Amino acid sequence: MSCEVLLTQHAESFLLENVTLERVMRRIEETVELLGAYPLIGKAYDPSYPAARPPFPCRFLQVSDTPFTLYYLFDEEVGVVTVFDVEWSAGDLRRRFA
Repeated sequence: MSCEVLLTQHAESFLLENVTLERVMRRIEETVELLGAYPLIGKAYDPSYPAARPPFPCRFLQVSDTPFTLYYLFDEEVGVVTVFDVEWSAGDLRRRFA
């Protein structure tokens, strides 16, 4: 199954502002392509504490060899993956989904 992958403006802006290494950006782009081919590859995001939950069910996928994790929605009916947030392990995790 091949899906269209979209990045929200928030996710795109985050990447443009925070990813400075070409190698890291390539890994992120490869991971986005992987999501298009295998949209269920990420784990369901279900934190144990309510404050960390986004207002809708979603999935996440760590970008290997980088400090970044992609959070996304998969709409099976229309075959679209939407990356809505990017977590940076060096960032402030208390502001997740802010």
